Amino acid sequence: MADKDIVSKKIIGKLAAHLAIHLLDLPIDPDFQEAMGTEHQRVEDRRADLVVKLRDPDGAPFLLHIEIQNNNDDRMPARMMRYLTDVLLAYPGLPVRQYLIYIGAEKLNMSAGFEGPGFHYRYDLVDMRTLGCEYLIKKDTPEALVLSILCDFGDRDPQEVV
Repeated sequence: MADKDIVSKKIIGKLAAHLAIHLLDLPIDPDFQEAMGTEHQRVEDRRADLVVKLRDPDGAPFLLHIEIQNNNDDRMPARMMRYLTDVLLAYPGLPVRQYLIYIGAEKLNMSAGFEGPGFHYRYDLVDMRTLGCEYLIKKDTPEALVLSILCDFGDRDPQEVV
């Protein structure tokens, strides 16, 4: 599963705009995509899976942050919040939309945020196990077909489905 995670991140980096359109249903300008640096140095080195600058249909820019996760992690909300602060500090003034895409084999049981005294934090969570690969295949574009490899094919042979 770790190999799938690494390959998925590389593919998604090249297909960020199509991922935003086909998988996340974000209204964006499909002809604009600018990859943003995701390495932020402190005592440790943290790197977000994908941070890309996109524009909505009205031309307003925003940052899309995507993390791909292949196992349940109770610390994920705090990790996502940490990524958010890193991105906000690196690119001030731009709104950030965060998504966690879960590609694990186990049932998803992670929270999509948390609350504390005086704050409420949330991000969007996409469970690829619940998204039928037919949804992407029916889009009938090469990019959506490539993204369909992230889906759960159940007991079907992925090569036959695709």
